[in-house]
Amino acid sequence: MTMNTRAGELVAKIHYGPFEGRFRFVPLALGGALLTSLLLGVAVDASRTETLECVRPPGEVATCETRSIAPLPALSARFDADAVREARYRDEFSKGTVVGGYTVLVDVRGHETGFGSTTVEQARLNTERIQRFLQGQDGSTLLIEVLPSYWEVAWMALWAVLALGLTITTVVHGCRDLGGYRIEVRDDPREQPGTSAAALATGAYRVQAQDSPRERLRLRVTRTVLGIPLRVHELAVPSDVTEVEIEQRPAPDWFLVRGQATPRGRRLVLRTGTGAALPVIPELRRGENEHERARIALAKALSLPML
Repeated sequence: MTMNTRAGELVAKIHYGPFEGRFRFVPLALGGALLTSLLLGVAVDASRTETLECVRPPGEVATCETRSIAPLPALSARFDADAVREARYRDEFSKGTVVGGYTVLVDVRGHETGFGSTTVEQARLNTERIQRFLQGQDGSTLLIEVLPSYWEVAWMALWAVLALGLTITTVVHGCRDLGGYRIEVRDDPREQPGTSAAALATGAYRVQAQDSPRERLRLRVTRTVLGIPLRVHELAVPSDVTEVEIEQRPAPDWFLVRGQATPRGRRLVLRTGTGAALPVIPELRRGENEHERARIALAKALSLPML
């Protein structure tokens, strides 16, 4: 007796899972995202080109304009040069060591505005040029351009990329078990039984062995996350399959605490008469009840013992 089904017809559909994600990594992922944002912000800030342009037309009030040019929209500010009382040089420190300098513009109310963080020598020179302009005569002009430290920008960008990589790795690792699988048991259209002409001849007597229906079945396994299919693979059911088993093996975890035992993962496999195991899914998944439910359902669909 053969199966009366069309080629590729769905025989059974089994939901394998769902499996929970490793949500204990959410704080680490959020911390990595915050660190990435901060480092990118520092890199963008360090990539600014600062300019100071001052003009003192004859008989008119001297004006100055500062511009900060970065990958973000440029920022500018205009003010009267007469409102600047003095320009001071100031050292820039890092871990107690002088690593550069900048100019501080002090207005008549004592308010300070920093400009032009650069090397000590260049910062001192810029301060002297601003002081000469403030003491200058009509018709004088001033243009100072301070370029960013490209080494600092590259260094901060490198750390931002590393933090982003850590964040992505954490998210991928934490969501690795998220979702489930949809197993469709279908007839294999390439393995449909046929009847020879000799068998239909008048008076012909023939004993024909009946193949197991499982020999014409294929499994179509779809990985889904939140109902969205991500990956599909198919495998043929071996003719000598004897049972559906739950394979258990250690599942490596990148974030194990020292001394913590390596967790065990599980997956369904088709066991053949020769002892070979054909994995239904490539990954190992944690959990117990999800695997057992899927094992019973798949064994029933393949007409195998449900031990």
